[in-house]
Amino acid sequence: MNRKEEFVRRLLRWFRENGRNYPWRQSTDPYRVLMAEIMLQRTKADQVLPVYLSFIERFPTPRALATAPPDEIRKVFASLGLMWRAERVMKLGAVLMSDHRGRVPDTREELLSLPGVGEYAADAVLCFAYGRNVAVVDANVCRVIGRVFGLKPRGEARRDPRYRSIVQGMIPGERAREFNWALIDLASLICTPRNPKHMECPLLKICNRAHEAGGADT
Repeated sequence: MNRKEEFVRRLLRWFRENGRNYPWRQSTDPYRVLMAEIMLQRTKADQVLPVYLSFIERFPTPRALATAPPDEIRKVFASLGLMWRAERVMKLGAVLMSDHRGRVPDTREELLSLPGVGEYAADAVLCFAYGRNVAVVDANVCRVIGRVFGLKPRGEARRDPRYRSIVQGMIPGERAREFNWALIDLASLICTPRNPKHMECPLLKICNRAHEAGGADT
């Protein structure tokens, strides 16, 4: 078994026992997945959870969002402290109705044309909603990949195509959702920016960073 195969095996085994369970992970509705991704930008998942639940209850479809009073939408987002997202979501609802007949598109090009949708959110919708074998890579995922494989970024890591290429090349068959979620959770719970929990990490024995730090038994 090569290093990448070992990475996948260890990561998925860890995720089965330690993965987080959020309502947006239980849905393949592209609208719900997209709304969750917009809310999760720069915000921790546990903070997003009550806002997401309230939002979906009040605006369950693009049509409901597009026809809602603006102040009602702003009120839901107020607790996140980033009101620019409310304005962006209102524009998004209008565009989904006017240009896409109330449907979240299923191509990367169309997704990227939507207000407030960047590469990460577009890939998340393609993977988590539409079931595509697409790598979902942000700075946190890049941190895991960089540490395990000893990769140094050329500029901003999430814009360095080598990171995405590594993740894309490891996606196991029809388990893209599980694999991407596992990477996200490992970055959040174990492979943190500061003081990573080497001794709790399922990738300890194959991680360059852990060996350099003396946290793995070589």
